[in-house]
Amino acid sequence: MLAFVPVRFDLYRPLKAHLRWTLQCLVSFADRTGRCFPSVRKLAEVVGIGKSSVSRHLAQLAEADVIIRTRKPGGVYSYTIAARFLPAAREVSRSRSQAVPHLPTEEKPIKKTGEFQDDSVKWEPRLRAWRHSGGRFWNAFWGPKPSEPGCFVPAGLLNASTGSVVASART
Repeated sequence: MLAFVPVRFDLYRPLKAHLRWTLQCLVSFADRTGRCFPSVRKLAEVVGIGKSSVSRHLAQLAEADVIIRTRKPGGVYSYTIAARFLPAAREVSRSRSQAVPHLPTEEKPIKKTGEFQDDSVKWEPRLRAWRHSGGRFWNAFWGPKPSEPGCFVPAGLLNASTGSVVASART
């Protein structure tokens, strides 16, 4: 599907306002010849309205000779869009990844011991926040608090002094 479709507004002006967006979304599925066959469900998802409304819009577009609907066995439709409604320069449309460059993001390196990620990477900030809050802040999803039996915090971090983390747990 195209990221955007260049159109000539004078061609779309005679259409009813509610049909313009449906046609635009249908054009985004079309190949160079104007043939497309998205399901009504997929088209409704892209257009942002219900399936019955999309079906009604497609019927109205067919009545206005904007598209030709061909029913295949099994109740599946294929659509051919009139050539005048197809974009003249399909090359203008580019996928989003080509049009907008992604900025490089710096990610923190993951501390690893052997093949598995070191648990201290996620537990250090949690334990630091808990200690800083005087034992009040602890998310229930993290399991039992460090002061409770069965705590999931690695033993090397639990045995650390109150203000810092053991240096051996960092390496």
